[in-house]
Amino acid sequence: MKRTFLTASLLTVSAMLLIVQTPASAQTDVEIGKTVIRIQSPIKIDSKEEKDCNDTPKRKYKMFPMTYSDVYFGFSFPVPGINYEPTAQLPVHYGNSFELQAAYRQWFRPAKHYAIGLSVQYTHYDFRTTGLLLPGTIAPGPVSGQITREIFKSDNLGLGIYNRIFIFARWPGLHIDLGAWGDWAFSNQYKTKYMVADSKEVDHYRDGAKFLPLQGGVYGAIGVGAFSVYCKYRFTNMFNHTYIAMEPPRMSIGLVVSLSDLF
Repeated sequence: MKRTFLTASLLTVSAMLLIVQTPASAQTDVEIGKTVIRIQSPIKIDSKEEKDCNDTPKRKYKMFPMTYSDVYFGFSFPVPGINYEPTAQLPVHYGNSFELQAAYRQWFRPAKHYAIGLSVQYTHYDFRTTGLLLPGTIAPGPVSGQITREIFKSDNLGLGIYNRIFIFARWPGLHIDLGAWGDWAFSNQYKTKYMVADSKEVDHYRDGAKFLPLQGGVYGAIGVGAFSVYCKYRFTNMFNHTYIAMEPPRMSIGLVVSLSDLF
């Protein structure tokens, strides 16, 4: 009788330990003499701290983790008339000119409503214009032929630093980004297309004295989830004004899509 009471008491205490343990084990072994009894617990309790540490996907568990990364693509159009200095603007076709951007960004969130990010990005500028080739404003024009297209193209690699303020810290997380960026142009060219008789000709004019390689400016965006509307402003000059007394538009407005948050 005493042995039966002792066994029942041990089983009761073991069951209570299984219930109150956080996080509780799924099973435990109780040894009585030479007999080993394996008890399966029907209850498993996870603490909030353990869940926050183990759960990294933002959408699944709602909270943004302490560190996370994203890969994003951006597309924007230049905005005319926004210039901090009196240099004339390059007469571009604003419906056809654009900027493309692809980047990897790493975020660190030291506080609930704040994160700081670092990015590595590739940026392509495509400014389409007309009427500058014949007078030789940027590049020497063809001796003969009908000019069909003039484009200033710039391909860049750069770095960025960003401050992200979470208005709502849970997914999809309304946020505001403020930052700065710097680019190095590994390719600047003035591309022209023209017709000579029935032949299509293409010229790529490159001049390191006229086209400057280093660019930099500021960045601002407001976003929800995977989508952000952003604005960039460039403080540096793309052209050497000693040779070209005009400047491509400094401001652009567009859309950023984060693939890491989209899928």
